[in-house]
Order: sequence, then structure tokens, then C-alpha cells
Amino acid sequence: MYLPQRSPRRISNEWTCVSKIKSGSWTEKEDELLKKGYEQFGPSWTQIGKHYLPWRTRVQIRTHYRAKLDPDVKREKWTEDELDLLLRRTIMFGQDWKKVAEGLPGRTPEKCSVIWKNELDPGLNKGPWSLEETRLFWERLSACQGDFVKVSEGLPGRNPYSCFKMFWSMVRQDKEFELMYGDVLEKREDENSPEWRTRVARAVCGWLDQGTSVRKTVNHSITFHQSGPWDEDELLKLSKLVQGKLESKEKLKYNDWKEIAKAFPTRDVPQCKYQYDEHLAVQGVKKGIWSPEEDAQLVASVKEYGTDRWDRITEHLSHRTKRQCAYRWHRVLKLMEENPPVIKNKRLTDTEKSLIKEGVQMFGPNWTAIRMTFLPSRRPDQLMRWWHFQSKNGMNEEDGEVNHISFWSEDEDKALTFAVSRNQDEEGKIKSWAKVAKMIQNRTPKQCRERWLYSLQTGVTKGHWSYEEEMQLLELVQKTKLQNEKASNGSVWPLIAKELNTGRTDLACRAKYNYMQRKGHRFAFFLIDFHSGFFTTVSGRCDFYKTRVRDRNSRDFGSRSIKQISV
Repeated sequence: MYLPQRSPRRISNEWTCVSKIKSGSWTEKEDELLKKGYEQFGPSWTQIGKHYLPWRTRVQIRTHYRAKLDPDVKREKWTEDELDLLLRRTIMFGQDWKKVAEGLPGRTPEKCSVIWKNELDPGLNKGPWSLEETRLFWERLSACQGDFVKVSEGLPGRNPYSCFKMFWSMVRQDKEFELMYGDVLEKREDENSPEWRTRVARAVCGWLDQGTSVRKTVNHSITFHQSGPWDEDELLKLSKLVQGKLESKEKLKYNDWKEIAKAFPTRDVPQCKYQYDEHLAVQGVKKGIWSPEEDAQLVASVKEYGTDRWDRITEHLSHRTKRQCAYRWHRVLKLMEENPPVIKNKRLTDTEKSLIKEGVQMFGPNWTAIRMTFLPSRRPDQLMRWWHFQSKNGMNEEDGEVNHISFWSEDEDKALTFAVSRNQDEEGKIKSWAKVAKMIQNRTPKQCRERWLYSLQTGVTKGHWSYEEEMQLLELVQKTKLQNEKASNGSVWPLIAKELNTGRTDLACRAKYNYMQRKGHRFAFFLIDFHSGFFTTVSGRCDFYKTRVRDRNSRDFGSRSIKQISV
């Protein structure tokens, strides 16, 4: 026993794959030998192969005979009557294809199975692959070791044959991938088909992560272009190159940036210039809310220099970039001086939504033109955000109502669990929720994060809150607020959830407390006694505390000694 963990059939199949078995089309001579072997041995494919076709496997022999040489098998296109009969017999007998084929003269069980799975199955998705499905397919193919059957289990509506076609469409038809990874597409002699597919899948996943594409230049040469964020090493290298150029020049011209871009094979000149201007040129870039003083300075600078000299304007706003200044002026300050005034903090009406759709049909995603023509009282970014939101969430084009079900399906949960497992680091933290969302169709990174952290993650407590949990939550809220503590993200709720230590998430704690406030829970406001100090903990339960909790008819509770605190 050399391979006790492998079955005899698996060992035989593996040997068949790696041995020098002939593949490819059959010759007329081989067809004659197969017919002669069938006349002698019948459907004993092993004996036929042993005596007549030793360079062919039994599977090859059986498949070729049933598909090409068997006189009892029909090879014409299926008629509508046959398809209807196949549908009815599949409903009657299920996927027992031998029984199903008995009522279809000239059709084999294998052919019935193929036609059902690829043509008639009501759960089959015949539409084009979405970007999220494509990403999930390649990630699953890499994780499932090239097994199309296992891959299709995590892709609702896609069967193994759909996955098979998807794989070969990339390998045979994607010219960009072929140019970049041509050597990867060649199968090695020491690997079988699943191992080869796994290696190709890993290359495709890396290609999708990089966002690299192939472009043709003016002189018909080929260059590689990479989109997406720059890593720290690239930014450090860019900074050194630019500083070296600035030692001998006050300002860099296009030819200087062209020389710098040569050091980055997958980056072009606009990318290099943009990264330097936005991330390296200004030290200590200020982000977030603009102060009234900054707005006033920006307005004064624009009046002095105009809107084509942002480099001069940023000299008066030392902690803001050119892009920030231009965005603030065109999207906010400029619109404040116009008539009619811009509407703020108010939802779009149905009429405004219809006008946005009409504007997109006329101008495309030119939000400034849409605003000037249809909605002068709205900012372009308001229109853009609403349009992208409704497009992402599948809203009905006629009435603007959301069509997709907001609840997560079981298939979506499975896909999310797999996507999270592919993007976790050694400590179990998620590297990028944006990458996770790329595998979940019609879900945003925020939705994926909340679904995982608050529903699917192990160790999360859900359901009814006990009396002790409620009282402890109220005490922790007041304690945290009084001490003015905050987590790294500026919220108190992660600290409260951690100290509560009952498996409740920060979102669950916040939702529960807000619910108690809305329902008028008296202890969601009154928890400080300025005569005796902070109330006892839940474990203590002093008599005064218990009396006030149970006294439903008390109207003057805390009127003198208790102070209401807004949280």
C-alpha cells in the first residue's frame, strides 16, 4: 500500500491523465478498429481498449462510440416535441436519466442530462456574467483546486458546464490576459488538468487585483496600464525621483514627467503627476470639513486668480490640495451664490427623480449639464449620488421603487462567507471590504461589512436582551459618555460592546439603546443621582433601584435628585 488515502479509481484516473495517452480527434482507422472491437466484445470498453485501442482510455472509447458510431443514437437537433417530453419525464422521474431516456427513442441518458442541465433547467442563469460573478468564479476556482463541480455550488444559476465555458472564454478569447500571461496558459507535463486550472485561476485573480490592462499607443506598440491605489514603495520611489528633478528646476514640464513615468512600467504620466500633486506635494494635507475662514480665503483667491490657477490658490491654503480647492469651489461655494439657491438636506421628489432619468438619457453622466438644464436648485453631486445609488440597488426605471429584496438570501450569505475567507489576514481581520463586495452582486462594501460583523461572524449574540443586559448597557452608556471616551473611529459603541462582553456587537448596542429611548424607557435618560453618586451596578441592585424599576405608577421619580442627561 503506497497511497492508502487514494481510491483505486482515483489512482487509475490520475495515471491515465499523466501517462502517454493519445488525445485529439479520431481517425477513420481508429473508428474501424472500434467497430470491430464492439462486434467482438460488445460494450466491454476495457477489453476493446486492451485488444484494439491501447492508446485510448475506456472513457474515450465509450464516449466516442456513443456519440459518433452507435447506429441507434439520434444525432439530429432536438425538436420542440422532444424537449417538451424531456421536461415532462424529468418532472416525473427526477434526474434518473436512464428512466428518462427510455421514453425518448434514440437519445442517450448522457444526452438527456446535458440538454436538461444546459437548456431546460428553470434555475439556470443563461445571461451574461456580471463583474461580481466573474470575480467570485475565479476566486472559487482557485480555492476549489480547479473542480468545476465545486465551483458551481457557490454560484447560483451556474452549472459546471457554464463554469467550463467561462474558463475557456478567458483562456482562449481574452487577448489582454494572453499577452500578459501567455506562459501561464501552457500546461506543463508534470501537472494534471485540475492543477493547471488552479494555476491559471491564481494568475487571473492576481491580474484582477492589479487592475492591469493592455493599451495600444499611437505608434501601435503595446503598453501595460495599472489602475488603482499606489503602494508605499511606489510613492517613496516617486517622491525621490521628483525631488531629484526639482533640485535643478523650479517646475516640472511634461517631458520631465514622461522620464519619471518610465520608472513605473504600468503607470502613465497623468497618474504619476496626480499622485505627486495629491499625496506628496502638500505636507500635512487637511481632510474633512472646511472652516468659514478657509471658505472665505478660497472665494477671495478665486476672485483674484480665476479658476485656472489652482497652483497659486493653494499657496494661500497651505493644507489643501488643488483638487480639494477646485472641488470645493465648483461643487459648493460657486453654487451658493446662484439663483435659485441650492436645496440642502431635503430628499429628491418623484418629479426630480424623473428629470434625472430624462437628463441621463439626453446627456449621459454629465451631471453639470443635467443640473443646468433640468434641476438648477440641486448640486451635481446630489444627482450623481442618487443615480449611482438607484443603479446599484436595482430600482425600477418606471416608478423608482426598489425591486431587489433587501434581505440577504442563503446564496448571498454563502458567497459572503467565502469572500471573507479569501480576504482575511492571519489575525482574522478583513483587508478590504471593497474587494469582498466585488464578489457579491448588488451589494456595497458597507452592506457586506455589516452583514458579516452583525449576522454571520461567529461569536455574535442575537435575539432577546435579558433584563441584566439592558441595565448593564444603560450604565455603560452613561459611564462612557461622562468619561468622554471614544474608539479609534470616533464612536463610543465599540467600547461599550467590548465592556459589555456578552457577544453583542456595537451596532446591536446602539440600536437597543436608541430603541429604549424611543419607547420612553425612563432609565435611558435617568441614571445619575447627585446625592448618592452613580447608581449601583446590576449585580448590586439596591432597594431604591429595584423599587423605582418596579413602581410603574410612580410619577415623581427623580424629580428632585435625578438629572436628565442627553446621550
